[in-house]
Amino acid sequence: MMTEDRGAPIEAVDIAARRALMRAPEKPRHAKSISQEELRARLVKEALNNGLPADNSRQLDVPQDSQMTLPVTEIQAYDRNPRRFQNEQYEAIKTSIRAAKHLTSPLVVTRRPGQDKFMVGKGGNTRLAALQELFAETGDSAYQFVVVTYVPWESESATLAAHLVENELRGEMIFWDKANAYEEMKRLLEAEYGANFSGRAFEQALRERGLPLGRAVLGYYAFAVAQLSALGEAATALSIPKVRELQPVFLASDRLLRHFQGHEAWPGLRDAALGQAREAWRESGQLDTAAIARALDQQLAAHLGETEAFIGRSRVLYEQAPHEEVASLIAQARLDSAPPAPEPTPADPAKSSRPAPSKATGAQPPPRDAPTLATIQDLASRFARVNGVADCLRLDDDWPTGFYVEVPENDEPIDLGASDAGRYHGWWMLAVLSRQLDGAWSARMPEDSTWRQAQRQERGRDEFALQHYMDSILGMPIDPLTLGRWFTEDPISVATWLELAKAVNHLRASAPERFRVLEEAP
Repeated sequence: MMTEDRGAPIEAVDIAARRALMRAPEKPRHAKSISQEELRARLVKEALNNGLPADNSRQLDVPQDSQMTLPVTEIQAYDRNPRRFQNEQYEAIKTSIRAAKHLTSPLVVTRRPGQDKFMVGKGGNTRLAALQELFAETGDSAYQFVVVTYVPWESESATLAAHLVENELRGEMIFWDKANAYEEMKRLLEAEYGANFSGRAFEQALRERGLPLGRAVLGYYAFAVAQLSALGEAATALSIPKVRELQPVFLASDRLLRHFQGHEAWPGLRDAALGQAREAWRESGQLDTAAIARALDQQLAAHLGETEAFIGRSRVLYEQAPHEEVASLIAQARLDSAPPAPEPTPADPAKSSRPAPSKATGAQPPPRDAPTLATIQDLASRFARVNGVADCLRLDDDWPTGFYVEVPENDEPIDLGASDAGRYHGWWMLAVLSRQLDGAWSARMPEDSTWRQAQRQERGRDEFALQHYMDSILGMPIDPLTLGRWFTEDPISVATWLELAKAVNHLRASAPERFRVLEEAP
């Protein structure tokens, strides 16, 4: 029987320490030096605790790439892991590791400055989780240690880029995970460079890091993170085609709210619509972009006190012509979404919103001439859009000419000289044709009409209110010289206006009752 030689492991450690120092490469400047005694003590500790491995180059402070063996409990998952939801292949990966009793390729690990534990440095978070779970479940030492490749820490953005490159190569990440990861990458780069990145600069920075993505795709990612987070877990069903469908819907809805001075309500209305989509996804597993658009229309309609048909039509028009003036599109939407006016009958007086006929005059409510009114209102809308006053135009079947113009919202001046001449001409030429300049007619306008209140001195407005609007907002009525210049310089608008004037005169001749009622109104 041989006597145990307790000095043999120590002697082997001593030899290993000398060899380690001999084969150690030249250390870079400022690197921490390790004396022979320190290295020998470290290896002795490992030898006494675990036995001396055949090759364990666990030189933790050496900055260059190296391989080492680490306990799985000493490795952390990457805390900025691009994959937010569990890998669908997790169970298959775990089964493969269980069968092999080890990883078929080393994990890549790194370590942030000032931290003790290592973390996954380039993909592999799923494999690490499976290995740690197997060790926790079985206690099998085969899962306790893992061979890793250590790479020195470079920066937060470099580490995230390494994970993204690995995941892009595998093609396993869903759209939502990618969107959040690339937005996080942009934030990290901007923090490291101390500057905001334009779309082109961000694209170039990614390309330099092995991530050649186009700006269109990056734009979809940015939009999704900024606008669609309220989908919650339903966001896992997002894709580039779905986001491509939703983006114009959201931009149009947001723009409509801005026009109506309701932009501060956008986040709440948007998230409420997305919340409905989230619940529908939980029930069906489907994310319906058309249903999201309808839900947004409903939210905006309820908030603005408009019909869903009008909001939906306004949104669609904006999607089709995003560079068009919103006010013009809204005027067209009102015309398109207005229900057809029914013919009033003596047996159904409720269908008419006009006051009862005057007993003194015996006047009867003017009959509607729907085809003529539709033509007039279409021409008025076209003229208003061309001249930038669609926001002031009001279409009203009960008004004799079928339209009138209001004071601009928020008291925005339109008499701004040559740069706004079209708006000035448009407002006054419509006002002339609508006959609203005659104060006797304004009683037929809605009670909340600014023009009515100023003209009739209602709701606290005094006799100078109308003059104030002309002095500060509308400008003075068109004089003959200005009118003549407009006729010669804007033939398209003039042609539309002349056609509109002809239609109004035809209506006056064919349905004089419409005009006589107002002329005789008190």
